[in-house]
Amino acid sequence: MAREADLGPLLRFRQKYLESVLSGKKRVTVRYGIVRPRLSLVYIVCCDAIHAEALITKVYYTRLGRLGADVIAAEGLSSREELLSELREIYGNVRESDLVTVIHFTIVRKYGRPVPLSRLYIKRRA
Repeated sequence: MAREADLGPLLRFRQKYLESVLSGKKRVTVRYGIVRPRLSLVYIVCCDAIHAEALITKVYYTRLGRLGADVIAAEGLSSREELLSELREIYGNVRESDLVTVIHFTIVRKYGRPVPLSRLYIKRRA
């Protein structure tokens, strides 16, 4: 059974990808399973701090093995093997037949200084 999750206002990235995200080199993120964004405007988060705001421009679901070179390049990676390695590091055993969510985004506002995530109030759903 595929993983399913809702994406709230936070789009999280590892520190090694932050510069690529903020520069616009990385414009896509591939997430394991079915991830449904609840909002189109999200905060870019890394290391428990908000660095920017982004607009989600496109979301679709596909099998990992069907991702094209264009998506892998927009993800900021050089090969399918590198993408598989990254996903396995995060999610564990990932197969090319598994469903993934492809999220396209555009940075709309960069912060001069990161804002600690603890300063953001997010109303929790009951």
